[in-house]
Parts: sequence; structure tokens; C-alpha cells
Amino acid sequence: MSAGQTPPVPAPAPLPAVAPPPPTNGLDGLAEGPEGDQPMSFWDHLSELRNRLVKAFLGLVVACILCFVYATELREFLAAPLHAAWAAAGMAGKPELQVLAMMDAFMTDMRVAVAAGIFLAAPIGFYQLWMFIAPGLYAREKRYVIPFVATSVLMFLAGAAFCYKFVLPWTIQWLLSYTQSTSGAETTVAYHLTLNDYIRDATKILVAFGAVFEFPLLIAFLSFAGVVTHRSLLRFWKISVIAIFVIAAVLTPPEPVSQLMMAFPMVALFFLSVGVSALITRSRERAAPEPVPPAPDDPEA
Repeated sequence: MSAGQTPPVPAPAPLPAVAPPPPTNGLDGLAEGPEGDQPMSFWDHLSELRNRLVKAFLGLVVACILCFVYATELREFLAAPLHAAWAAAGMAGKPELQVLAMMDAFMTDMRVAVAAGIFLAAPIGFYQLWMFIAPGLYAREKRYVIPFVATSVLMFLAGAAFCYKFVLPWTIQWLLSYTQSTSGAETTVAYHLTLNDYIRDATKILVAFGAVFEFPLLIAFLSFAGVVTHRSLLRFWKISVIAIFVIAAVLTPPEPVSQLMMAFPMVALFFLSVGVSALITRSRERAAPEPVPPAPDDPEA
């Protein structure tokens, strides 16, 4: 190289190939956790909610169609508490359920199919609910998908079974006995029950009891998320008990027996939820990292 010439500049080394990022938490909800999530806009969340609702609704439609095929058997199943209460109250003969319009029988079977379809499609609905929530959870929390769905279904069925076995027979028996006591020497008060009214009240209270038995699971989820703790629940227990009695009055027919039989289990479930929340909260507090103490001030500073 002659004097005064600039040495050649070496070419830059090629950049190393960057591996594509691993799958992030998209619509499937089964990625590693929120630390790898892609940001979702408000409309993305609405789209995901729509997809989950559509799937849950399709499951409900299929379940209702299947239940409509067995509407007669399901109607007899719902009438069993009435027959048991009728005999326990000492009423003569068998209860008769009248229809007052040509469409009553068909509409009643539709109501029976929808109510039974809600219970049959409950696993699909709870699974879709979990899959909507799952993208915001860590991988260790997504392990609870099967226990969550199974517990939700069991609690829903347990509430309906409690209502079917105890609440409906006792409530009907009390109402029948009260009606008998109102008959005087000259006036007899007779029952002319309608099929539509009985099925409407029975299905409404069955679904209501199934829903309120989900309360401990709701509190457990909120405790996992850190929204509530057992301390906050105990701080407002008096207000919660009053709210429980108000909710029971709204969800049940306007008579005291079913209202009290819903309120008392709800109060017991509330305090059970406090215990569940205490276990979850203390577990989270033990797993939380200890705060790092601040560094001592430099004496030379």
C-alpha cells in the first residue's frame, strides 16, 4: 500500500439470526402466562368474549334440543316434589295441573327444556368462562382449568339438588297446609293449580339455588386474583348477611319458607368462603417474595 492511501474498511459482520418468539397468549388461552402475552385492545377482548359466548350459546341450544325430546319425562321429574308434598299434607287424591290456553303445554315444555338444558350445558358454559379468563393467568394458575370446571358443575348441581330434595317439598307442603287451614265451616278453599305456574316457579328456584351455590367458587377466584381477602370479607360480614337476605327475597317466590331456606345456606356458604379465602390468601402471602431491605446510607456521602 502506497503512502497516503486509506486502508480499506472491513465489512460489518452479519447479524445473528433471531429465532421467532414462542407462541404467546392468543385466543387459545393456553400459552405460558401473562409475561409472554401480546397486548390486546378493547375490541380484541370484545371479539374473544363474543367467540366464547357464541360457543356457550351453541352448546346450550344443542342441550335444549336434546332435553325437549324428553320434556314429558322431565316434567314428571319436576312434578315429583308436588306429589310428595301433596301426600305429606294429607290432601285427597292426586294433584292436577291445568292448562288454561292452547299454547300452555307447548310453552311449558319449552321452559322445561331450557331449564334442563342449562344444567346439561353447564360444563360447556363454565369451560368457556375459564378459557376467556385464562389468557390473563400464569401457567401455574392454568393448571386449575379442570378442577375449576368440575367444581363449578358440582356446586351448580349441588344447589339444584338441595332445592329439589328439601326446599321444593317443604315449601309446597307448607303452602298446602296453610291453604287447608284457611277453609272455614261453610267455605272450602280448593286448589286449581296450573301447569305453567308450577313449572315456572320450580325451574326458576332450581336455577337460582344452583347459581347461589357458586358463591364460594367466586370468592376463591377473587382471592386468587387478590381482589378480596378473608380480612375484607370479615370486615363487612354484617352488610353481607343483610345483602344475602335481600338477594334471597328477590330470587325466590314471595313466601317465607323458600326465602329462609335460601338465605340460611347462603350465610353458611359465605362463612365457608371466608375460610377458603383465608387459605388462599395465606398461601399467596407465604409465596410472595420478601421485600429487599434498603441499602444503608454511605457514611462518607
